[in-house]
Amino acid sequence: IVVLTITALLWSPLTILFSNSKAAKEFILGFGSLAPIVFIFLIALQVIISPIPGQIAGLMGGFLFGTLLGTVYSMIGLIIGSYIIFFVSRKFGRPFVEKVVSKKNLGWFDKISEEKGAFTLFIIYLLPLFPDDIISYLAGLTKIRMRNLMLISTFGRLPGFIVLGLVGSGLASENSTFSITLMAIM
Repeated sequence: IVVLTITALLWSPLTILFSNSKAAKEFILGFGSLAPIVFIFLIALQVIISPIPGQIAGLMGGFLFGTLLGTVYSMIGLIIGSYIIFFVSRKFGRPFVEKVVSKKNLGWFDKISEEKGAFTLFIIYLLPLFPDDIISYLAGLTKIRMRNLMLISTFGRLPGFIVLGLVGSGLASENSTFSITLMAIM
């Protein structure tokens, strides 16, 4: 109930924030020296409220803080958010996850995780087209140890977030040719 209430209250502002780069930059950088902490919190929240695309958040990190710091801050937020999702999924189990994830996705993931395990989960996180945040809810149901889930999630997402940080940084420096080329390659 607490998560749903917070989600309902923050849904509209977060959607606006992540869809308007100028508003996001003004909002986050307006916190001064606390801006990285606010950004990390928003990234963690983005992971938990999975319909907000993580790619936008990764671009925002590069746009606001440059490639290196944007990637570091994004990954810290991803790690925190993923841990919370894994923990909540394990704590409340399948009935909770069934309310968050469609039965079609749940059935597909059950089959994949039983047959292939941790390596396939790593590949899913590595590929940019999969909904990583929804996958995290499902991964929490597996028998993979929490520490291993965290490693798989972190290292699977890292290459994509480095590229997103580079693209976001390129957009901030108005080097759109570089950014568009890099995004196309990704």
